[in-house]
Amino acid sequence: MTKRGYIRLFSYAFALVAVLGIYAIVNMNNANNYKMQLENSYQQSLNELSETLDSIETNLTKSVYSNSDDMLFEISSDLYSECTKAKDALSRLPVSQMNLSTTYKFISQASDYANYIAQKVASGETLTNEEHKNLSTLLNYAQQLNDNVSSMVSICNSGGKITASNIKSGAVKVSALSNNMTTAENAFKDYPTLLYDGPFADAVLNRKSKLLEKSDECTADEAKKIAATALYCDANQLTQNDDEEGNMPCYVFTYGQNTIGVTKAGGYIAYILYGGKISSVTISEDNAINLAEKYLEKIGYENMSPTYSMVSNNTCVINFAYEKNGITYYSELIKVGVSLDDGTVVSLEATGYLTNHIERNKQTPKMKQADVQKNLSSYLNVLDAKLCVIPKEDGTEAFCYEFHCESKETGEEVLIYANANTGVEENILLLLYSDGGTLTK
Repeated sequence: MTKRGYIRLFSYAFALVAVLGIYAIVNMNNANNYKMQLENSYQQSLNELSETLDSIETNLTKSVYSNSDDMLFEISSDLYSECTKAKDALSRLPVSQMNLSTTYKFISQASDYANYIAQKVASGETLTNEEHKNLSTLLNYAQQLNDNVSSMVSICNSGGKITASNIKSGAVKVSALSNNMTTAENAFKDYPTLLYDGPFADAVLNRKSKLLEKSDECTADEAKKIAATALYCDANQLTQNDDEEGNMPCYVFTYGQNTIGVTKAGGYIAYILYGGKISSVTISEDNAINLAEKYLEKIGYENMSPTYSMVSNNTCVINFAYEKNGITYYSELIKVGVSLDDGTVVSLEATGYLTNHIERNKQTPKMKQADVQKNLSSYLNVLDAKLCVIPKEDGTEAFCYEFHCESKETGEEVLIYANANTGVEENILLLLYSDGGTLTK
């Protein structure tokens, strides 16, 4: 073979090696991309499973504490819906590889039992003590499985890979409860919300304000004086911005890092915003609550009672509800933020109050507290009780006893809202305490 032939052969061989190398790299990249997509899909499904198990645990807890047929039916329907979502998330995970077969068995049993309870309640039957015990048993398993899956999520968040087979569930044994189950339908969604925002904050902002409709118009100069009083400054130190329209038209002013909105109807302070940072703490949370209460009186919001609070970024945020004749109105909310550095008010949100405040006539419950209380779940001890009015999703309100209770078995705290005229349970909220404040489910 000539020299030219060797060169040509070498060139072909080099080209072939290069092509094969590129092909191998492309295949490797495709495989890595596929593996990455699969891992992302697995982790997304695991997160969905964790969220639904948390909701399942919440609804099972509520079912244990409920002693109302209507509430039990609603909770059971929601439980069935969450179990369906959990099954869907599980179907997208390598169940055997991750030791999740026990979880699937539990979800199937919880789903079946939710159907069974809902159907029994719908037919007018009452749950037996044994059936209530089954709910407690399911709750116990739900807590264990929820902890296991939450740990798996934490491992993934720390860099663990499901595709590498290093994310596995701990073993939790689940015994069968009942095979005689039927079907139910419908559900509603349930997400944790900050209690200092008001346990019913989301339900109170969709109405036209009767208070503002009946109020006289406020001029810009009048609003400027009101804003200056609220921000402890002279009116000539304020800068007027563009007006806000929408459901609650406001004049808007700024002073330093503060922005304030004053309603055009009535001249009420709708909100205060602060753009700065608070770097230190010199006053207590109790002191901040007292300062906020006095501040509300100063700017014209009277009869406001502090309910819940939380601390974040060196600011104490307190939720106030209107109170009259010993009745707390959870529709009428004002949220106030107080600097823990110097005690000044740095934020205010009064939309709930301005939307829902009306003249309140004195209400007298048709049922005595003791008669309503004796119908509560036997799993609970009542710590405290008071009268209140809560908003409902259909826009109406319910006159209720609020029972602050504690589980006899676990010590978990729960709020039961029972109608003061009929005794029917209107709502149940689970209390979750954290370093910053209180959460509810």
